[in-house]
Amino acid sequence: MLIKFILIFSSLLISNENNHHWCSLNHSNTRNFERMEYTFPESIDSEHFRVHFTSQPADSFFWNESWQTHQSNINYATTLINELEYAYSIYENAGWHMPLPDCDNSISDINNPNHCINYGGNELYDVYIGLVQGPAAAVVPENPLINSIYEGGLSSFMLFGNGLGWYGSSDDIAYFNYYIIAHELHHSIQFSYGSYITGQPGNYVYHSWMLEQTATYMENFIYPDAMHLRLMLGNCNIDNPLTKPEIGIYQSYPGALWQHFLVNFLDDNELIRNLWESYGIQINNQEDPITFFNIFDEKIIESSNQNYSLIDLYKEYAIWRYFTGTRAIPNQYFNQANLYCNSKVLNMPIENLELQAELGGNHYINIPNEDILVILDSPQDKTYPGLLLGLGIDGDLFLSDLEFNNGTSFVDVDENFDGSHILIILSGYSGNELDFDTASFNVNYMNYTLGDLDSDGMINIVDIILAINFILNDTYNYLVDINEDGLNNILDIVQIIEIILE
Repeated sequence: MLIKFILIFSSLLISNENNHHWCSLNHSNTRNFERMEYTFPESIDSEHFRVHFTSQPADSFFWNESWQTHQSNINYATTLINELEYAYSIYENAGWHMPLPDCDNSISDINNPNHCINYGGNELYDVYIGLVQGPAAAVVPENPLINSIYEGGLSSFMLFGNGLGWYGSSDDIAYFNYYIIAHELHHSIQFSYGSYITGQPGNYVYHSWMLEQTATYMENFIYPDAMHLRLMLGNCNIDNPLTKPEIGIYQSYPGALWQHFLVNFLDDNELIRNLWESYGIQINNQEDPITFFNIFDEKIIESSNQNYSLIDLYKEYAIWRYFTGTRAIPNQYFNQANLYCNSKVLNMPIENLELQAELGGNHYINIPNEDILVILDSPQDKTYPGLLLGLGIDGDLFLSDLEFNNGTSFVDVDENFDGSHILIILSGYSGNELDFDTASFNVNYMNYTLGDLDSDGMINIVDIILAINFILNDTYNYLVDINEDGLNNILDIVQIIEIILE
């Protein structure tokens, strides 16, 4: 029975992550969810919540070619409201801006559209249990908040699926689904800072990826043993930051790994909240579309006392993600990294290797432990950073910073290094918001001898002529650069001649 449960639970998470449907966010102008209405309504209240439900199977409707029911029971509703209060207290004690009332109890005119009768009956946060058509749960924003320090904040309500008991029953919530409570409550908190879109109609920027990865990260803040993120990182059949490292931080649920990294690397448990506070302030003080990337950069610099910026942590994040799965090193980098997938590593030669700028993605490329020259060709107009990671057989780690420019770039690999090499191409970060250009690289390698420009195994007058042509055309070629000073000039010609004379 236990094996069957694990398989059912795992397949539910895998399926939902691929389709991004287990949780739903909706803008108030475009949402496809409304407050549930029951023929036989029931409710229970706590300090901050009112949970609406029905225990009658007659509360049914025709959906998806069959009759469905909103039916649950008092045990389900009680568990939900108790866990909501538990999560609420932890979020509140951590300084988060909690959801404000969705209506004003002082309005006595029942015909007033703002009367609480239209908003669950009182000022408590409303949660509805029933069949949520599609996801397991959803948070739906409604109206601008009044008297909030974040003027763009929105009130919201929550829909909670009635099939979250054992094996999909409508009985009491199964304990392994408690993480959904923490996740959805955090969405309601996020809306108290502002909408998930910024900018103007026709020029919106959508931030649902950030809402989902933050809510996923915060699951373990409320329930430290929640396995949602770990199961996604351990599933090598879905897109996550390990199976597709080129996607970068611009990812929903599994993107919580980025936030996990930030908090651990900077040792700053308040960082995620500070990101949202900055977001709430910025979307209320300007109409231009913004992204979270400039906020990441600002808060990383602040948290690290100006020791790191976003581009620095893109590099560190790439290094951390390499050491997962069978490459995990005990007590280093991510906890439980040995339970994750191996980060994807590519082998040369590679044609049309694509990477988007700004987004924190990267590619890992395996480098043969030989005396070779790695060659990267790309027509991109901007410079992309890179790293040459050397891992010695004794476990020592060596890093070399690289830059890949327009045209051809070269990476010289030393065959005398006693270990292995990985080349990392990084997206970089230039602060060029909303302009995520895509670069394409061709990556290959060759055995070489400096000065042997035609690669015929000899250095002779032909190589001198080729070298002079490169210099006259003001084109850099690594094989001409005998003294390895990064320049092609007469000094290199003199040394080629000396090699021939010897």
